[in-house]
Amino acid sequence: MKRELVLLWAASTFAATLVGCHKEEAPVDPYVDATLREATYGEVISDDFTYKISKAEIVDGLGDILVVKQGNLTEFFTGNGIAGKIDSLTEKTGLTFRVLKSFSPVVHFEVQNVVSAKDSVVIPQDKPIAFPRTQDAMGFAPPEDYNVVEMSAFRYNDTEGLRTMIGKKYAFRAKLSYGLEQVRPDSSAYTWTLQGFEPSAWGQTPKLRLNTPRPSLEIVLRLLMATGQDFVGGVTYKDIEPWDYRHKNYVCGTVDIGYVRYLDKVFTR
Repeated sequence: MKRELVLLWAASTFAATLVGCHKEEAPVDPYVDATLREATYGEVISDDFTYKISKAEIVDGLGDILVVKQGNLTEFFTGNGIAGKIDSLTEKTGLTFRVLKSFSPVVHFEVQNVVSAKDSVVIPQDKPIAFPRTQDAMGFAPPEDYNVVEMSAFRYNDTEGLRTMIGKKYAFRAKLSYGLEQVRPDSSAYTWTLQGFEPSAWGQTPKLRLNTPRPSLEIVLRLLMATGQDFVGGVTYKDIEPWDYRHKNYVCGTVDIGYVRYLDKVFTR
């Protein structure tokens, strides 16, 4: 009888051990909780550079890029069509972003999914993001093919002078604005405009109209507008405006953006 009890105890112990070995463990969330600053500067370690960032504020979004702020730090969050997908959320406050930290061409965060109190959305990452080339602004000087000028170099009433400027590159500081402008005698469109600070010798402040930049640079222009900063950058003078338009609006011509400075970075197309 004693031997039977010992065998019974051993069998029950072995069965319990088997159950314990096969018990399913709760899945571990690979996204490490962190603030935007902790994730950006590596103050919280994640072996796979995956983070969960909560309660960050969306400053702006366009196409594949969001500008996200937390505290006094602003960073780029990316994903295929992310701006439109954020717009589809019922609730846009108190969002939680699950992100993968990327280091090229500048530190930014590839968003895997976004969760709100009411719903969530998956952000695809299967197509490359057209991210602007970036370098530190400290020590940056305009490339040699850019002429460093004041906006007064553009004179709306100097038709021949403007014609000689076509195709050349210029670097300057200017006021930046965006709004509905008359672009032809019979049509208007929303456009980016650069304007001088002081009236020129003929009494008017010159303006230049930016040809629509690609989204990765336009989002930087939006940041300048949102933070009240001037345009500091370089452009290529593309075309002269007709005389009647120049005389009425003082817009000297159209330009393509080459590079623009925002805080401590210079973004190029």
